Amino acid sequence: MRSARSGNGLMKVQTGRRARTGPSRRSTRNLESSSESNYCANARFSALVPRARAACSRLESCIIGGRCTSAMKRLSFLTVLLFATLCRLHALEIPPGGTDARGDATLKAWASKAVGMAENLELRSRITITQADAGTAYSAQFIATVAEGIAKNERVLAIIKARVVGSAAAGEVLAKLQLRTAPYTAFADSIGVDIQREWTEQPVTFIASDDIPAHTAAVVLLCGQKEQSIEVESIRVLKYPAATDVSSFPRARMTKRSYPGREADAPWRKAALERIEQHRKADLSMTIQGDDGKPVANAEVKLTLHRHAFEFGSAVVAKRFSGESEDDRRYREIVDRLFSIVVFENDLKDGNWSPDLDEKRKAQRNAELDQAFAWLAERHIPVRGHYLMQVATPYNLHDIKDSTVIRERTLASVKERLAFVKDRVIEWDVINHPIAWNGADMLNKRPGLEQLDREVFTLARSLTKLPFCVNEDQVFRPGPQCDDTLTYIQALNEAGLTVYGLGNQAHFHESYLPSPEHLLAVTDRFAEVVPHQCITEYDIVTTEDEELAADYTRDVLIAVFSHPAYTSFLLWGFWEGSHWKPEAASWNKDWSIRKRGEVLEEWIGHRWRTEVTLKTNANGRVKWRGFPGWYEVKATGLKPVIAKPAW
Repeated sequence: MRSARSGNGLMKVQTGRRARTGPSRRSTRNLESSSESNYCANARFSALVPRARAACSRLESCIIGGRCTSAMKRLSFLTVLLFATLCRLHALEIPPGGTDARGDATLKAWASKAVGMAENLELRSRITITQADAGTAYSAQFIATVAEGIAKNERVLAIIKARVVGSAAAGEVLAKLQLRTAPYTAFADSIGVDIQREWTEQPVTFIASDDIPAHTAAVVLLCGQKEQSIEVESIRVLKYPAATDVSSFPRARMTKRSYPGREADAPWRKAALERIEQHRKADLSMTIQGDDGKPVANAEVKLTLHRHAFEFGSAVVAKRFSGESEDDRRYREIVDRLFSIVVFENDLKDGNWSPDLDEKRKAQRNAELDQAFAWLAERHIPVRGHYLMQVATPYNLHDIKDSTVIRERTLASVKERLAFVKDRVIEWDVINHPIAWNGADMLNKRPGLEQLDREVFTLARSLTKLPFCVNEDQVFRPGPQCDDTLTYIQALNEAGLTVYGLGNQAHFHESYLPSPEHLLAVTDRFAEVVPHQCITEYDIVTTEDEELAADYTRDVLIAVFSHPAYTSFLLWGFWEGSHWKPEAASWNKDWSIRKRGEVLEEWIGHRWRTEVTLKTNANGRVKWRGFPGWYEVKATGLKPVIAKPAW
């Protein structure tokens, strides 16, 4: 998990339903908001406009050729009147209260030669994509710079006038509000927009996640993900006060997203489920003993899997485990019932261990962590350590220019945290973001810090024998974060700094959802250089498509659990009230469950559970086949216990 959100690094609906009984594809949701109804009406008018225009053209030809009767002339007048009315009805209504933020800068088009060509024409710009790559949509883009500064939570309405040309029936772009230069930080989630054959104004609304200084932002349209030719005439940008209600703002036609392998009868899923049955289950056994410690023969025993040995889990906040609010209680209940591992989201990062903290804050931090560790240990829930060092400059070091100070603080912090945590974690992300997103400020690019990551690795190895992982995002996306992460791990191994596991953050956005088969292929590739892999920060962001989020979560879960290289699958948060991307949570703020949360309940909580009732043999022993882990054991005449069988 990085300390700042990225732009071109491409990453990072709340409904409930009954648990599904199988992996069948869900039906598309019926959106009934008033704004959606308005859009549908506009879409119908949009379809009529070209027909009316064509009718006008035909009638005009008849009139010029002297072939027009008086009835036809009346019809011509009515048709023209209808056309004018339709155009007025179809015109985009701009919400009042906005101010121009764009300025008079020229719209620009840019494309990498590897994917196509950009043309900046007199009245419009055109990009033609001939070699599309869904993983690098940013390789071609229209850029509309923003002159005005934008305050956090201000609303930004971008009105895109565009069309698709050539043979395609429709095109698509990915609209973003971001810094115009490196590190291309995004200030809102990306929005996929369909582009039509006719010139159409498509409105998209962003809510700024942070302050953006004047002359630093841009609205960009990424289009390298599809072979297409798109022309853009203009991108208007208006900003509105933070309190503005955007529910009635006009909305563009959103690109309907999916992914290969989603279909209910996908062959990859059938094969993966078979692998789970074969490789994730084991032959288990246990001896049932009475209060006197002697085996209990011929006793009926009910065994129910209580906690998986495979590590399903989430990022958590330490203070929630000692908090006394109802939210804290609900938070702990889900952790206890569903998860078999956690990772502290920020509590063990160096930013939370700054030497600038006062003694009171340090004592509070330590107490919260001690209580959280104790609560988790009592319930046999292990903890991952995240992280010892981040190569992409973390927020707490951004303003420090002296490399010597950064080095001293980093190494001292590693010592302090390892001494405090000891063996209360099972592994460490020793290095986080060694490659990072496009344009990131990197510590190892600063003079004197080129080898700081290896210094940290060596120091940590001298202080603990715990396994070390390298943690990076977008490993499933073709490009440098995949290729260079693999090379980085190879280089560490060759230098004698053995990497135990790959931490694959796996933050997904609907603009690029690789197939489960692609995920498995990338996993195979990394399995050649590192013995273990973990999904460490999973989430998925969609534009009002919870069905898509739920289906993809299900299929990533199945793919990961089916591959023997994986030891864990962790979400980067599960509750909207404590989540870096609230729209990606599995439970709403009021604890109602979203569809992606129902997937977790269905698969982790029900499908992948073992429950058997057996009789002990003469030696008090029972044997069964099931998922390894901690079991609740209920034997006749004995108190229920939680115990781990042999396998």
